[in-house]
Amino acid sequence: MTKINLLSCLCLGLITLALTDCNSGTSTVNSEQIQYTTLNYPEAAYSSTTGITGIRQVGTSPNVYITGSYYDGYNAGTLYVGPILGGGVYYPYNYPSSSGANVAGTNLYSIDNGTNNNVSIVGSYTTVESGANSAFGFLYNGPIPESNSNYQTLIFPSELVPGPQTIVQNTIPHSVMGGLVVGNYNAPLVAGNAFIYNINTQSYSNIDLEIIAGVPALYTSAYGIWYNGAKNNGDKSYTIVGGYSTAAESRSFESSMQYTTGFMLDLTLTTQNAYIYSNFESFNGNNGTSPNLYTHFEGITSAGNGAYNLAGEWGFATDTGIALTVGLVHVTRNSAGGFNPQATWIAVTYPNSSTTTADTVYQNYLLGVYKPLSGLYSTNGYVATIPLSWY
Repeated sequence: MTKINLLSCLCLGLITLALTDCNSGTSTVNSEQIQYTTLNYPEAAYSSTTGITGIRQVGTSPNVYITGSYYDGYNAGTLYVGPILGGGVYYPYNYPSSSGANVAGTNLYSIDNGTNNNVSIVGSYTTVESGANSAFGFLYNGPIPESNSNYQTLIFPSELVPGPQTIVQNTIPHSVMGGLVVGNYNAPLVAGNAFIYNINTQSYSNIDLEIIAGVPALYTSAYGIWYNGAKNNGDKSYTIVGGYSTAAESRSFESSMQYTTGFMLDLTLTTQNAYIYSNFESFNGNNGTSPNLYTHFEGITSAGNGAYNLAGEWGFATDTGIALTVGLVHVTRNSAGGFNPQATWIAVTYPNSSTTTADTVYQNYLLGVYKPLSGLYSTNGYVATIPLSWY
């Protein structure tokens, strides 16, 4: 996810894309019932690209925050505040340059409500000196509009990288909520590892699925975190989503296709700032069992009663690449409190588009970008309103 990759969560270096429909595990939602709305940065000019990456409710109001960026020769970060279907205000957020670090582009990935009307935003930036293939993470804690004094760089510590190679090349914070950040980093011999950053303690930790669940993952990504709230004893409860691969092949950082299995897990942050993981569950698209399936979750929102709606993509291998579907995935909990592995999969395709992504989700709204078959914009942001009985 460098400054030029605004099809962030879909592409992952996709070789070939063909939207498909599968039968098992799909919902009864009629595709004709889904309503689509284009949501573009208003100053994006001809040939520009609008990206949408994350969404949160503005406090308890009916409005939302939507993070993203637009590309017109360089990436500029944007924050939308207003009604989910448009009509709100866009604010620029761009990591400030400093001596020896001339910022070449900024992406915003996620936002959370802060205190005293402030917000917490995570994203990445690139510099002229480091080049487009080296991305640095950042955390912004401050007001709207932006204040340059409220940015801090996030780089996963080299001493925490497993194995002999300790040079971190990229750090991408994907999601923030409830004081925790989840994301990914890579090193020359590490194709991709997921991490957690605790804002209060300013500490990093690996998300190691082999330790957590006995899964020998060679690649792990964490793209979404949801804060479930505080427990009676003061501990805090979270749910994390993403994908993993146990395949032997490696890849450069999020730049070539990696076959993955989607996952969900619960995380408890204790009052002593310790992490306790539980309820790990793997998912294959449309509840399939093929070993060639590709499944990945991009975002998460509560659907009430312990259930969640996820932004996801799923597909299978073909002779020419990956046949991919994107959409909303509804996951419930079982009687033991874990996740039901039989999810509901709702495919989404923006009308008259060549490509559609599913990058983030809020209640029954799925957001991402699409490429029109023709038109002025190379990619457009969109909101899909899906008629669900869970709201």
